[in-house]
Amino acid sequence: MTSAAKLLVISGISLSFLTACGKDAEDAGSRGAAEPMLEPLAPAAWADAAAGFVAPDGSDTGYVVLTNAPGAGVLMRVDLKGLTQGWHGIHLHNVGDCSDGGDGFKASGGHVDPENRDHGLLNPNGPERADLPNIYANADGRATAEIFNSAVALYASEEAAAAAGPYPLMDEDGFAIVVHANADDHETQPIGGAGPRVACAAIAGTGSS
Repeated sequence: MTSAAKLLVISGISLSFLTACGKDAEDAGSRGAAEPMLEPLAPAAWADAAAGFVAPDGSDTGYVVLTNAPGAGVLMRVDLKGLTQGWHGIHLHNVGDCSDGGDGFKASGGHVDPENRDHGLLNPNGPERADLPNIYANADGRATAEIFNSAVALYASEEAAAAAGPYPLMDEDGFAIVVHANADDHETQPIGGAGPRVACAAIAGTGSS
């Protein structure tokens, strides 16, 4: 896979914010998933993976749904609240664990980066497969976005493995989607100067009961 992985983001504020899904904050933080509540964020066909975002204090702060694109890539939609106005970095992390928000969501591990590339969509030695475009929060703290990453897949496939294609995210310990306090400049190591982790959504792995 070359560093020229195609990424597309479309942001907006037209979607209605999703309310809490009947799970308490502790459950959302440790398992990282509320019950599949896809509408109005995405149609039911997107139910390949879904999770609730939690803030460092464990409170519900949003939702993400993901679907495998035919052949290659993952398409996701995110809807978050409680952010500061402006751009925020968002990255894919190696472990589906958002249970330690008070410690900065360190349990989610580092970026998905099997080739040990430099961080940054604008870095000549990058990007990592974790790297995504920034999302924008409006004055009310609301951010909605649709993001496509052709460098990853939710599940492994023989075709992708044979072509050294999209890296499968779904393994025994899952993966997480982490939002940062500041914008990612897409060049600076190791996270583009994006600052603290302020929201985390954990996708449970194949080893979860």
